[in-house]
Amino acid sequence: MNTLPITNCWGRVTPVKLNVEHFTIYRGVPDAAYAHQAQLTSLNGRLYATWSLGIRDEEDPGERMVCATSDDAGETWSEPRTIAAPYRGEVAMSVIVSSGILVHEGKLIAFNGEWERTAAGCNPDGTRNEVNDISAKSHCHTCARVSADRGETWSAPVEVSPRLAGYMTPSRTASGRVILPGHLTYPYTDDPSGLTGWRWAGLPGLEPDFVDIYDNMRAGNARAGSGQLYNEASFYQTDDGVLHMMLRNETDAHRLGVTESHDNGVTWSPPVLTDYTDNVCRAHFGRLPDGRYFGMSCPHPTERHRRRTPAMLALSEDGVTFDRHYIIGDEPEPTPRLPGLYKHGRYGYPYLHVMGEHGFVIYSVAKEDIAVGRFVLGDLQ
Repeated sequence: MNTLPITNCWGRVTPVKLNVEHFTIYRGVPDAAYAHQAQLTSLNGRLYATWSLGIRDEEDPGERMVCATSDDAGETWSEPRTIAAPYRGEVAMSVIVSSGILVHEGKLIAFNGEWERTAAGCNPDGTRNEVNDISAKSHCHTCARVSADRGETWSAPVEVSPRLAGYMTPSRTASGRVILPGHLTYPYTDDPSGLTGWRWAGLPGLEPDFVDIYDNMRAGNARAGSGQLYNEASFYQTDDGVLHMMLRNETDAHRLGVTESHDNGVTWSPPVLTDYTDNVCRAHFGRLPDGRYFGMSCPHPTERHRRRTPAMLALSEDGVTFDRHYIIGDEPEPTPRLPGLYKHGRYGYPYLHVMGEHGFVIYSVAKEDIAVGRFVLGDLQ
């Protein structure tokens, strides 16, 4: 199936630099030095920032999901509190990654991926090594916890999706169906809380026993026959009902991929490249309150070493041509203050949330700090 020629018109559009106020949410410290994969939501005027917080290295045993809150529109933030704590595994402590918070009927439902590192993935002292394949991981799944008191306490976890661990918050389609964007699989449920009724869905060529985790993307893309290294998905839905699942791409194509669903997420098309440029960084797609489509990403196509700057909000009237560009930030990549594996990037994994008259973009800085940029929605002309 041919897909729409989705493009961000890179190099053909002059971007507008928004008036954005940036605030620090968290600053990394020794023994809590890795902070990345952030999401943002709100409930009754309070902002909730979630992210993965590790000891030193990316996805090191002992990593956890934390949450900080703001009651003054993002200017000041609480100390992070743990939502999902690691457990003792067969070889080392488990790894927890944040998959964000879904709001339903005044409750917060927090999702997290988790797995254990195997002996192949650990050093003798229980820390991670640099083996980056599926042999280094086991017991992979996604869990959910519920808070009915604005994040003060959380329920025991329930498993919602076996064999999947990703970094994107579940999102609702126009019908109310909830989809959990993984890497190459996209489970769905018609339970609006996202706690029950999950069904498997994914790219053609994959089966429900496929373990959908970042380090298994080579095998998954080979099974799907994509010819690329797709992962870390995010979707938006156009007015014709089609779901467009945009896919980060680890190859030198410097462009996102897309797979589409015409049946509300039950089946998906073979993925193909788009003309939407990318800096190898998780992107976030959706719709603004006024109906326009957005892509929040780091789109510079030639920065192969993942400097992840500038952070750009691209808007579209039709969900095909994202030709209005707004710079959220364009500072250069900093040098990490604290040691750790795979630390880089100025605006890591930017994620957009709207509350009231403001837009908020949360991101990591060098994978050790978490910050948010705030702007006025009315400035998006």
